[in-house]
Amino acid sequence: MQSVRAHFPPSGRWEVSDRRCTAGELSPPPTMSRHALRQYFRLGTLLTLTFLLARAAEAQSDARGRVAGTVIDSVHNRPLAGVRVLAVGAGARTDVRGNAISDSAGLYHIDSLPPGQYMVGFESPLLDSLEIVLPPRRANVEQGEVAMVDLAMPPVAKIRAAVCPGTTLTENTGAIFGHVVNAETESSLAGVTIAMAWREISVDPVSLRSTAHERTTSVSTNDGGWYLACGVPTGTWLSMELEHEGRVGSPIRMMIGDTLGVAIRHLSFSSNASWPVSDSASTDSSTAASAPLSGSAMLSGVVRGTGGAPVTGAEVRVWGTAAVGRTDESGRYSLSALPAGTQMLEVRRIGFAVAERSVELRDGATATSDMQLQRIVNLDSVRVVAMRTRYPEFEKLRAGGALGLFLGPDEVARQNVGLTSTIIEKIPGFRVLGYGYNAVVTAGMGASAGGVCRTNIVIDGMEKQSINDVHPNDIGVIAVYRGGTMTPVWITDGSCGAILIWTKH
Repeated sequence: MQSVRAHFPPSGRWEVSDRRCTAGELSPPPTMSRHALRQYFRLGTLLTLTFLLARAAEAQSDARGRVAGTVIDSVHNRPLAGVRVLAVGAGARTDVRGNAISDSAGLYHIDSLPPGQYMVGFESPLLDSLEIVLPPRRANVEQGEVAMVDLAMPPVAKIRAAVCPGTTLTENTGAIFGHVVNAETESSLAGVTIAMAWREISVDPVSLRSTAHERTTSVSTNDGGWYLACGVPTGTWLSMELEHEGRVGSPIRMMIGDTLGVAIRHLSFSSNASWPVSDSASTDSSTAASAPLSGSAMLSGVVRGTGGAPVTGAEVRVWGTAAVGRTDESGRYSLSALPAGTQMLEVRRIGFAVAERSVELRDGATATSDMQLQRIVNLDSVRVVAMRTRYPEFEKLRAGGALGLFLGPDEVARQNVGLTSTIIEKIPGFRVLGYGYNAVVTAGMGASAGGVCRTNIVIDGMEKQSINDVHPNDIGVIAVYRGGTMTPVWITDGSCGAILIWTKH
């Protein structure tokens, strides 16, 4: 008769021999008891079944192949780790598929694939957000073989071209886009105007004197609530404000990275947590535009410094609100009565750089935002030998007489407002018409009958600027002149007053 014997050798692999066996080899020892006899045959049956299952699994494994390769991040020129790679059967075999996660070196492998044609690609939240679809690569999997398929993110130029088709993005320019929703209903908001402003600094090659130029632009959301702005600067702070149905929200600040040049920023707007847009010359200066925003939203978190250690005594505030708090011994903070929508959180602590982050707030809900502070410098001791003012022009004007109103660094820091126009509204003799980047400062002197006397705004020596082109946090000192002969002689137009602002930069 035919018999199959199997045993485990020291190597751990199955060894199988097929040969004719004698009756004696198939028979148990004659002295074996009945119980031992049952165990003997039970063990033989188990070994036989185990062997047959192993042979079946080995045969199935030999009948399959694998797909392997590397995923590269072409944007940063490095391996792309932690992405999900998919292999889907081509044609009518879409139900046959496999997947794997790339390791720290960007390597992946998908095993046990039946032979055939496959489409191989990887998932990317960034590309999905940019609505960029990469065509999958075709792989031919053969029995017992490895099909090598390398994958890569598209280069920066292709990504930028896909986001802004038909637009040439020059060096140091990029794009920003996102989705705007109603903070109360989470529904898409169409027709929202998003005003953007930034500062460009040019240096005279002869005198090496720098000059700041304010730049602005605006875009609107489409019917689906999406917006896109191409040609905005990269590597510099960009201020944004949302205006919808006659109301404007608190300013938001962000930066588009130089490497990719494309940023995604989803926003939310609350009409209940915004100011009315005032463009009438008859508007009273005590409008709600000067009142801080509030609501029923809450915000909490932990502020940490170098090495993850908690930072105690850090000042935490949300722009445009009266809510200010400080971190406790464990670095925790909590703010309440905050407005809904996209807001800016700011954290300050002596010895650390100012940290800012946009947060999404909703009425009646508590949001969490942990912050990381970067230490600027750590000095064991400081000896002050001499001190020179950072604003010599301001000090010279203030020392020259009492013809103007002068707000030094301490007075400006105590304002605690989200817009520079809010500071000016507190000064008698001036009014602010409009809001945000459209705000205009007016004075009662020099106006013709029924007209508006527009005050000259001077920022770092540049006249005819907009009052909200600079954020209050960036202001060092302010000198205010109500007009006429009281303004400095070098001001070209001071008939309606002049507001001179020097920034900290």
